[in-house]
Amino acid sequence: MKSIRTAGVNISMILLGIALNAFAVEAFCLPYGILVGGATGIGRLLNYFTDMPVSMGVMCVNAALLVLAFFCMGKRYSASIVLGTFLYPVLMAFFEGIPQIRHMVQDPLLAALCGGGLMGVGIGLVIRNGGSLGGSDVVPVILHKKAKLPIAPVMYGLDVAILVLQGFLASPNEIILGILMTLTYTVVANKTLLAGGGHVQFMIFSPQNEKIKKLLVERGFGATLLHGKTAYFSHETDVLITILSVRYMNYVKDRILEIDDKAFMTISSVREVDGRGFTISMDS
Repeated sequence: MKSIRTAGVNISMILLGIALNAFAVEAFCLPYGILVGGATGIGRLLNYFTDMPVSMGVMCVNAALLVLAFFCMGKRYSASIVLGTFLYPVLMAFFEGIPQIRHMVQDPLLAALCGGGLMGVGIGLVIRNGGSLGGSDVVPVILHKKAKLPIAPVMYGLDVAILVLQGFLASPNEIILGILMTLTYTVVANKTLLAGGGHVQFMIFSPQNEKIKKLLVERGFGATLLHGKTAYFSHETDVLITILSVRYMNYVKDRILEIDDKAFMTISSVREVDGRGFTISMDS
C-alpha cells in the first residue's frame, strides 16, 4: 500500500511539473518572443518556417526522439519518457487555447523571470520524482551510452545551439531575455532538486552487491563495502554504502531494483558531505 501511495505521489508531482513547464512557455515565453531551448525551441523554428503550431512541432520532435530512444536505449528507458514526451505538447496545445494567459504581465523582463522560475520548479519536480520531459534530453543520454560523452555539457551545448539557431527570429533584447530565463530556470531547478537536503545515503543489503557496486562505479558514484553479520541467522553479509546527489536518488533506486528486486535498502538524507569526491578532488 505504501509503495502504491508513493508511486501516486511521484506521478502527481511529475504531472504538476510538466504542467508548470507547458504553462510557463505559453504564458511567459512565446507571447514575448523569448528564446527557449530544447524541443520547444525546435518547435518554434518549425512554426516560423511552416506555420505549424509550436505544440504540434514539439509533438513531432518528441515522437521522433522517442523512436530514436527505443532503438538506441531499449524499451525500459523509452517507457520512462513516454509520459513527458506526449503530455507536454498536449498541455501546450491546451494552454494555447486560453488567450487570457498571454501577456499576464506587461514587462518582458518580469515575464522572463516568471517563466524561468516556473520552468525551474517544473523541471526540478519532474527530475526529482524520477520522470523526464523527453524531448532533446534524450540525445545527451544516448550519446553518453554510445560514446561515453558527459550528459550535462552535451545537454547545455545542445540548448545553446538551439538558442543560436533561433537568433534570427529575435531582437537582441529578446536574446538577452532568453539567456536570463535559461539562467533562472537552471538555478531554480537545481534548488528544487536539492530541497530537503543535497545528498542522500544508500545502505544496500543484497546478495547481488557486487553487481550493484559495478553499476555504481560505472555511473561515476563512489561506494564502500562493509562486512557484517545478520542478527537473527548470523549469516555473513556485505553492506554497500554510497552517497550521491538527491537528483540521482530515484534513478539509482530503480537500477538497484532491476538487479535485485528483493534488495533491502535504506535511504537517508545527509546534511553535509565533506571529503574526496565531494569537497576534495579525486586527484588530490
